[in-house]
Amino acid sequence: MAPPQARLPWELEEEILTRLPPKVLVRFRTVCKQWNSLFNDRSFIYNHLSLPRPQFILLTKHTIYSIDITDPTMKLLERHTSRLGSCLHNANITTCDEFLFFNYPRPWEKKTSLWNPWLRQVKWINLVVDKHFDVFGFRRVSMEVVDNNVYKMLEYFRSPPEGQINVYPDRVVIYECAFQTLRFIDTPDEDMPMSETAKSSQVSLNGNLYWIACNRQTREYFIQSFDFSSEIFKPVCLLPFQESPSCDEHVLAVFKGDRFSLLMQCYLTRKIDIWETKRKIDYTEEVVWMKLMTLTATNLPKLFNKLYGVSYFIYDKTLVMCCGDDESGKPCIYIVKGDTCNKIHIGADLNSLASRITWFSHCAYVPNWTSVPLEF
Repeated sequence: MAPPQARLPWELEEEILTRLPPKVLVRFRTVCKQWNSLFNDRSFIYNHLSLPRPQFILLTKHTIYSIDITDPTMKLLERHTSRLGSCLHNANITTCDEFLFFNYPRPWEKKTSLWNPWLRQVKWINLVVDKHFDVFGFRRVSMEVVDNNVYKMLEYFRSPPEGQINVYPDRVVIYECAFQTLRFIDTPDEDMPMSETAKSSQVSLNGNLYWIACNRQTREYFIQSFDFSSEIFKPVCLLPFQESPSCDEHVLAVFKGDRFSLLMQCYLTRKIDIWETKRKIDYTEEVVWMKLMTLTATNLPKLFNKLYGVSYFIYDKTLVMCCGDDESGKPCIYIVKGDTCNKIHIGADLNSLASRITWFSHCAYVPNWTSVPLEF
């Protein structure tokens, strides 16, 4: 009779599972009930997120791809999108904490959706309103309390005065998902976040929204936030540089799951500086910035006024960016370390896919096991 197999201590077993990529964990759900329960445990989810393995999500007119930059082949993996509909054209894709967040800007499509591609879960949110609203962000207000009525969306709409065209005051709205009701928020003009820059570069961290803003009076650059719990706009901190001209490019991102990174490219030299916050972001401690790296490669792309924006993350002391090519506008990935910049044309291995991409949206995303709230 064969001797019984020795089993690893549970703590070591859990540590090993924490370090595995999501596509492996998918297959392990059926190994045993203990593992399946572990993958649904919130502490395991957060531990898994603390070891980031970022990927890019690329949205084209009809297909969504994930791009794993740790894969030497850099292949595009088509994601299962049947529940997202057949036409994705003009939808904007961003991250909302652990989820991918879709906003459909066309006035007749009063809807948005949350998606976790690794769990193949989609939640459609139909906006039961008589006006078109642009969705700015989504949050479950309390992560500790199990309550079906705490999901909120921050939205805005532009309402032109009677008889006037293209002259509008922005109005900020909270949409209560459970009750399908709107509440307008009175917001001072200086706190109004709904600029084109904010819409294209906001980040979601710990359920709140953050973006780069500029004080109209002092011309100081700072990070503005919206706190979903108090429903208040708050300034968080000044950026680590104030001498930067308005033509320089600034891109905010989440770093290590609980803090910020900030990319700044000089318009004249194309040099890129990457900053990070020293501590995790909350409202109780002062934000301290540290310069993480300076990149001086001679073939860095121009990041200014990119038609489809710039997304990036830091991985293994390397800057990885996704944006359109300077000449063709087709999607590319740039891997930058020190004074070296490598450009990879997305889809070059898929029958000239890149040549057929006429529109795209993209974002950096950390695969995870957080279930989409299928009911509010």
